[in-house]
Amino acid sequence: MQCNSRMFLGSLAGVVLLAIGPFALQAAVEQVSPVGGETVRLLPDEQIKIMAMPTYAERLAALKADLEKPHDSRCYGKNRDKKWRVSKPLVLRWRATEGEKGPWLVKIGKQPDLSDARDFWISASTPKSRSEKGGVRFKWTVPFANLEIGRTYYWKIWSNVKCPTWGCPSTIDAACPCGKGPKAHSSGIASFVTDGQPPRWIAIEGRTSNIRDLGGWKTRDGRRVRQGMLFRGQGLNDNSVSGVRKGRNRLMVEDVEYFTKTLGIKTDLDLRSKVEIADLSESPLGPGVAFIPRSSPAYKGIFSSSKGENDLKSRGKQIMAENFRVFCDEKNYPIYFHCIGGADRTGSLAYVLNGILGVDRHDLETDWESTFYPDRLPELRKEYTGPEYWCGENHFNDGFSQYGDAGTSWNDRIELYLLDCGITKEEIAKFRSIMLE
Repeated sequence: MQCNSRMFLGSLAGVVLLAIGPFALQAAVEQVSPVGGETVRLLPDEQIKIMAMPTYAERLAALKADLEKPHDSRCYGKNRDKKWRVSKPLVLRWRATEGEKGPWLVKIGKQPDLSDARDFWISASTPKSRSEKGGVRFKWTVPFANLEIGRTYYWKIWSNVKCPTWGCPSTIDAACPCGKGPKAHSSGIASFVTDGQPPRWIAIEGRTSNIRDLGGWKTRDGRRVRQGMLFRGQGLNDNSVSGVRKGRNRLMVEDVEYFTKTLGIKTDLDLRSKVEIADLSESPLGPGVAFIPRSSPAYKGIFSSSKGENDLKSRGKQIMAENFRVFCDEKNYPIYFHCIGGADRTGSLAYVLNGILGVDRHDLETDWESTFYPDRLPELRKEYTGPEYWCGENHFNDGFSQYGDAGTSWNDRIELYLLDCGITKEEIAKFRSIMLE
């Protein structure tokens, strides 16, 4: 009878386990998505659609048609910029058994063992949740993930990582030393792959935007521009109001840490004028970052040259050479370069840098244009007065067309321009060796 009772209880236990479902047999925390090498798209559909169009005229017409559509101003004006100069948010989903709760810790990194991972802390009340059979499903949008394009990432999540007792030094995967808190539970390690479409946009908490990695673009010889080396964007502090005292800082404490530790920025190349920066003598990123202030021109100004003159408008080639040499020294990397808006002076320098690396003309143009989507391209501005307007791709077209002949590729024309600025072939080769994968 005792033997039969044991057999009955064993069978009953098996039935109960089957009824509860497979999740009850797994970890208390389990990722739902992205998992299994799933591809995560980083750019909004609107950006991908516009940037795929082969000509400027087509892109301009599509943007103009969209702007002329009747939109509900209550939502369109507020949400429109969520489609431009941004990445799509990374959304994580996971399951947890009943009783599992935050705070949560998510680690995301490019190494399978997460040795290079960034930590993201989530309060117990932050993720959206809904009950389901056998547990609870959670959904969380990662703030400022800033993932590289075309990369494999790995992630893992812990629950109950903080003891509710004030001051208890609880640790991951261990019970609280005070004995009052629960043991932290963790998922396995899951993977996903980011889409390879540039640009890679960078978002921070402060008032600096239009930031992106110069890398990720494919070159005409099949290589790719290295990511994590060059970043372009807006000024890290406001322009001076008086021309005497520097403008206020735009960064949060977390932003400085992100720039200096996560991105590892070593050099701040500031392209603004002396009036704009005033008495700024140190990078807003701190004394550990080399600060190079160099007033620089944009558009047709980068093609100017007049020996003996000290005027900005007549020293474009000389200034371009001085700026370019900053990128020829490995000790300067990673580098953040900017003006105030990250559009004109910054865009002109970025055009040359990616051009000399072999990024094709279409991609050079759409990368420059993406700063101005959807309604700030010259031809869409009310103040636009024609091809002589100071801002526009036509200045690049006219300037680089002076070099070479009908059979010279656009990238070779840009190389001839840099040689004319005084840059040597050896310096160009050095820059390429640093920046090409």
